[in-house]
Amino acid sequence: MGPPPSPASMVNLPDDLLLSILSRIPCKADRARMSVVCKAWRAVLARLKAPRPRPLPWFLLPTPHLGGPTNVACALSGFRVHHYISINPPGARFFGSHDGAGLFLHYSKKRSHLLLDARNSRVRDLPAEILRWNDPNVHRMVILAATLSSSPDDPNCVAAAIVAASRDPDPAPGAVAPLPPIQRCAAFWRMGWPRAIEGSLNADQSVPNPEDIVYHDGAFRFLLTHGDHILVCTPTMGQAGNLMTDWELQSFRPGGRIYDDQFIRARYLVESRGGLLLVLRFTAYPTQPWTTSLFKVFLATRRKIPNADADFPVANYPWSWIELDTLGGRMLFVGYGCSRSYEVDQYPGFKDGIYFLDDGKLEDNAMIFGEDNMRQYPCSDNGKWSEGHVQRCFPRPDPSDYSAPVWLLP
Repeated sequence: MGPPPSPASMVNLPDDLLLSILSRIPCKADRARMSVVCKAWRAVLARLKAPRPRPLPWFLLPTPHLGGPTNVACALSGFRVHHYISINPPGARFFGSHDGAGLFLHYSKKRSHLLLDARNSRVRDLPAEILRWNDPNVHRMVILAATLSSSPDDPNCVAAAIVAASRDPDPAPGAVAPLPPIQRCAAFWRMGWPRAIEGSLNADQSVPNPEDIVYHDGAFRFLLTHGDHILVCTPTMGQAGNLMTDWELQSFRPGGRIYDDQFIRARYLVESRGGLLLVLRFTAYPTQPWTTSLFKVFLATRRKIPNADADFPVANYPWSWIELDTLGGRMLFVGYGCSRSYEVDQYPGFKDGIYFLDDGKLEDNAMIFGEDNMRQYPCSDNGKWSEGHVQRCFPRPDPSDYSAPVWLLP
């Protein structure tokens, strides 16, 4: 057997074969490295302009300890780690991302939140305090999940978040501060605001126990843990520049779903094909929530048969979650505040599936407010659920003492 052909000699192949080769290298970063192999390949890439599919989210793997860079694994590269690419927000907890490589960060010791543009390292300050609707005092807040109505460069951009709010003055020198009383609530702000404002449904009611948030069809939608109902919030700006919120409750018919030996570990909202999906993530071991065992997906559907259900009339419960038998050609990447849906037919070699991360628990106050250097995040329950099985397809990161993994959205 003779020596393998050189890279330069392979560029003499017919264009259809070259395009077939390039179609198997869909990752932008891989093609950039391919272009530096030799001048001949660089010329081929420039000449053929081979189409690339829409980028898929990158998987950010936090290092075990504070101060280390964050490695990047690429879905289009089979979740190989791009060792020549790293993002270095030292010691920050990731709490989601936004389209355009925007990464939400929280620094516990500094009590600060930031929005980092991973493409150019531009940083925007986000609020760390909140004004509650029923309290004149300023409260400390920690953002658990967030999303934006549009690009942060848009002057009309509004941010919405699920936050843990507390009122805890700094302890005296040398004193040990107990964990403050925590209440999960909805918060809103515009870029540049020093404080967020709490979203209240009326004069005496906060958003009850939100679990996930998505911006869909011109409004923010909060998923409520109890009942899987959705609160729809449409933000508007007053003439004085104040932010106002109009609320609507979408009540869903109780499903009566029973899952033998399975426990819901997390709920996610995903916009897909103009509609809204509810993704339920299960574990078989409630004391070990990092062992994902099963997913089920439901489509939000307006009920049409009036008063056919005497127990749950349409007038009171006009919506229903209809379980999907299959994903129907979808790939779902789920994460609090940043879930996304992609079409399989645009990605040769990919199959239907749900990609998930070990994204922590929103209700775990010790994890959010506890001391550093405690290895709070196992970071081990990452993978893909497809054809009824969980596949551990990601690089296995070590436990981290400052952050869970997160998606970086292209």
